Amino acid sequence: IFSLPQEWLWCESWCSDETKPASKTIDLCNNPLHKEPKVSMAKRVISGELFQESWIELDAEVEQYEKDYLRSLAD
Repeated sequence: IFSLPQEWLWCESWCSDETKPASKTIDLCNNPLHKEPKVSMAKRVISGELFQESWIELDAEVEQYEKDYLRSLAD
């Protein structure tokens, strides 16, 4: 089994924040020290100036679509 170089597979559990800007992919791996839901982790890890869209905005957009859809079913 070969592991990918850090720049190809960044994971918060074993990579530093300093290497995140050079990463090509981000793995939302489960850190055994915390039990954090994936969406919460994505909102925290995939946000900031490195990303065109953050998971905070993407999650809010999906939540709004879901509310609009459920409202349309009730009408």
